[in-house]
Amino acid sequence: MIERAYLKQSAKEKLKGNWGTGVLISLVYLLITGVFYGLGELENIGVIFSLGSLFIIAPLMLGEAIAYIVFVKTGNLVFKNLFSGFTYYAKSLGLYLWRMLWIILWALLLIVPGIIKAISYSQAYFIISENPTVKVRDSLKISMLMTEGYKWDIFVLGLSFLGWALLSILTLFIGFLWLMPYIYTTFANLYLKLKEAAIQSGTCTGEMFSGTRTLARQA
Repeated sequence: MIERAYLKQSAKEKLKGNWGTGVLISLVYLLITGVFYGLGELENIGVIFSLGSLFIIAPLMLGEAIAYIVFVKTGNLVFKNLFSGFTYYAKSLGLYLWRMLWIILWALLLIVPGIIKAISYSQAYFIISENPTVKVRDSLKISMLMTEGYKWDIFVLGLSFLGWALLSILTLFIGFLWLMPYIYTTFANLYLKLKEAAIQSGTCTGEMFSGTRTLARQA
């Protein structure tokens, strides 16, 4: 069982004194992605910005993961890490597209398989953020191994933020500036716990997370 209360309390304790940076990261991320989504609604040229958003969102998503994995490991939440995903641009784009492809394919069967697949792949960004030498397909396979037996717990952990999300909507979405750091820190804590459990149980090895072991190429 995943100790949801512990993960969330640990996140709140870590964020003490770091809320300002967390809010700034959320604000910049939402502004950048919001601008591209907004421009995507323009007539004639909107499709260009819609496609362009993929090439901006992908490295920003990896950058957020890097910022928060560094944060939970060192206690330092650094704003510039939001843009560190651009250093690994090709990998961030590959992860974004490959992950979404499989989630969409499974979702075409039924919505539930799509959700299950999304949970299975939920740790991939943290895996690569911790060690960018890990290959994209390997990160997805490692994530599947890590989440085996924990999918329901991860799903419930995500649901536990639903009330805060509704309150954030009532504040004209301003509350998301605080909610996003809370969620990211909690799930970064979860990643480290799942990684520790996977290594201790023998489900995964340290070599997998270091990128020195390439996994078999099964889907």
